[in-house]
Amino acid sequence: MRTRLSAPFLAAFLMAPHVAQAQSREDVARADAMFNAAKALLDAGQYTDACPKFAESKRLAPGLGVTLYLADCYEHIGRTASAWAEFRAAEGLARARNDKRADVARDRARTLETTLNRLTITVSATIARSGLQVLRDGVLVPEDEWGLAVPVDPGDHVVVVSAPGRPTRTMSAHVGADARTATVRIDALEDVVTPSPSAATPAAASAPPSTPQATLEPALPGRPEQVPASNTGSVQRWFGLGLAGAGVVGVGVGSVFGFIAMSKRDQSNGSSGDLCNANDQCGPSGLSLRQDAISASNVANIGFIAGAVALAGGIVLYLTAPASAKTVSVTVAPTTSSNGGGAFVQGAF
Repeated sequence: MRTRLSAPFLAAFLMAPHVAQAQSREDVARADAMFNAAKALLDAGQYTDACPKFAESKRLAPGLGVTLYLADCYEHIGRTASAWAEFRAAEGLARARNDKRADVARDRARTLETTLNRLTITVSATIARSGLQVLRDGVLVPEDEWGLAVPVDPGDHVVVVSAPGRPTRTMSAHVGADARTATVRIDALEDVVTPSPSAATPAAASAPPSTPQATLEPALPGRPEQVPASNTGSVQRWFGLGLAGAGVVGVGVGSVFGFIAMSKRDQSNGSSGDLCNANDQCGPSGLSLRQDAISASNVANIGFIAGAVALAGGIVLYLTAPASAKTVSVTVAPTTSSNGGGAFVQGAF
């Protein structure tokens, strides 16, 4: 039996403690319209059509009410892991507000937990971690989840593995009533196949070497071209420092607007009929202050996210900058064969 989920959608939106993206009044109106359309579909038993609308409504305006409805909808269409995750998220929101619906969300999540399918992705210790990426159904799997049995929805799942200089590997796994768990093992990565120098045509193999020149000259057939490699290490380090500095500024801006958001929200609460009471019923001034708090919260979240990304990117650029420049010698020679012409490229680093 489906549990009825109460509370006005707009009130749930105004009480959301965190907003992950910028929201305008148009977004709130779209979210409300999307929620009402999804609710009508749900009441008609059309859960498959209702779930995407609930998800879009939550994306536009996160809140406790829409999260509970989305979790309930996912459970009805068999997406047990998605439903479990949404119920847990709803419990966290409700606990933060001391809302009695926290117990409902907790009980629903516990019931689903015994039925979850799980997928484990293991990566061999012999595989280099530098630049290695693992995607599950198009979503990046962080390294701390490797080797863990992660809840997933029933059905087929695609795992894609990539690393610099290696061909991409694609693997699949299936979980369901017949197989509650599955494991994808990544034991090795294949090397990229490159042409052997011995396979070059006689014209390229017989190209006579010449003394590298100190200055650049037009590339001629069979003649090496000296390419001085610029030392980009110092430039990259300076750029990394600048990017990290911008990240610190972004975090600072986020902090300022976070305090403003909390102040506006506190101002909206009061016993006056023009403000918001304990039941979240707001007068004109209270509603205006709540909207100002939401706008400040949006700016704070954007500042925090952009600042953190810039700071992390700057640190990575600084730490990965090359220590010194190297000289690169490139030889370019024409080749001919029964299938047409081409070029033979050989480099020395």
